[in-house]
Amino acid sequence: MMKLLKEICPTCKKNIAVWDYMPGYSSGESSYSCDDCVPRGCDCNHKYCDVDAYHPPLNDKNLPIGEEGVDWKWIEKDKVWTDLDDKGREYPCAEYMWDPEGYERDFNPNTDEE
Repeated sequence: MMKLLKEICPTCKKNIAVWDYMPGYSSGESSYSCDDCVPRGCDCNHKYCDVDAYHPPLNDKNLPIGEEGVDWKWIEKDKVWTDLDDKGREYPCAEYMWDPEGYERDFNPNTDEE
């Protein structure tokens, strides 16, 4: 049976990678990140209050719910907002997949220590 290891974040080199950038990188660099190192604040997560900012237009304004600074924050006051995670941070781009258990890879006897 093949032994599996948890993928380690290539940025900090200490935490287990729980985010994976699904399109990958043409440069061949690792697509994995830990929760601390994953890039955050992509505009794909921005929400617009104006009903005409959407196609088709919304029936009602898209206003944030919850507490400002805890559940959401303004990107542009009274116009654009985004949700926050339980640590008060913006979410990564929607192209990142999240696995709370971390990603696994095959054990390589040539490079990995037992």
